[in-house]
Amino acid sequence: MAQLGADVEQLDVLSRKFDEEAQKIEATISVIASQIEGIWWQGPDADRFCNDWRTVDTIALRQVVQRLQTAATDCRSQAAQQRQVSQT
Repeated sequence: MAQLGADVEQLDVLSRKFDEEAQKIEATISVIASQIEGIWWQGPDADRFCNDWRTVDTIALRQVVQRLQTAATDCRSQAAQQRQVSQT
């Protein structure tokens, strides 16, 4: 007979890892934004680059953050469900 379920401790570790990596990306966004804002750069190339960073790149990175946070939540939920089933 097939065995179903999950190792809840591994799911806990995985959820924490997703959260940690999401936090690292958020921190990286902040560091890069500060660097971009702190340099002197004028002209259309600078305008295009800064605009792309604010509108395209940051949004894409925040979508990755959101997906990692969702994955962390999913892992925690699965672990909780597994614990509940195991207790019955």
